[in-house]
Amino acid sequence: MNHIRTKLLSALTLSSLLLLTACNTVVVQDGGGIGTGGGGSNGPIHVDPYKRAWYDVYGTQCISYGYPMSGCNFYADGSKIRSNQDPYYTNLTLNYDYWTYTDSYGFRRTFLGHAWLSSTGILYDGFGNALNEIDEAELQSADVISIAASKEEEMAVSVGKQFADRYALNESNGITIAKTLKDWAVIGRDRSRTVSDIDAFSKRLYGVDLNKAKTAILEAVKGNQEELKEVNIDVAAHWGTSPETSKAILTKWYREELSSLGVK
Repeated sequence: MNHIRTKLLSALTLSSLLLLTACNTVVVQDGGGIGTGGGGSNGPIHVDPYKRAWYDVYGTQCISYGYPMSGCNFYADGSKIRSNQDPYYTNLTLNYDYWTYTDSYGFRRTFLGHAWLSSTGILYDGFGNALNEIDEAELQSADVISIAASKEEEMAVSVGKQFADRYALNESNGITIAKTLKDWAVIGRDRSRTVSDIDAFSKRLYGVDLNKAKTAILEAVKGNQEELKEVNIDVAAHWGTSPETSKAILTKWYREELSSLGVK
């Protein structure tokens, strides 16, 4: 029974990450607990299905650049850079103030307390945690939206090319994936992401209809992985690559969920 329950929870996790659109979707809360998300397809989601994908595409920039920088204050595994890893750490001076900043995943935040604004443009709190994405010095200018949009576009093209090179994808496809993930990230600046958003971005990112993916996941729970393989073939075609390559990418993004379902 425990084995069956584990598989069901894993299916619910993956389904909530990728797919489910029913009015009473079972979702996994940020802390890992199971809850019921009412409100239909336009209700807010409690998990982020593309977060690991975004960090896989964008997080490598910190390694590539060698130093932490504004718009690049995280590592490939999603962990945040800390102040003692900043090249200007010896200049650290904490100031108590009311700070407004944009985090690495595109959310607008506020912070009241001690913080240090490094010459790299990264804002650190009193515990050494990196907070912002956009250089706070540039935030004083009149056209903040233009600055942010320009940085996002440049970063999307740059990381898209690197992502394509990493997985031997066509460069234009790599850039398209990066731009799609960028668009997903910035939705959260204006409003809560919804299950309807998951549906739309499933088609944009994977070229897969949400209901088809949902059916494939539920069949995998029963031990039938053929439909899941068909979904992977669709993703490969959408990305212009082989099923082996698309599977490698998806496995990296959803390794824990797929492993719990017995998908190798």
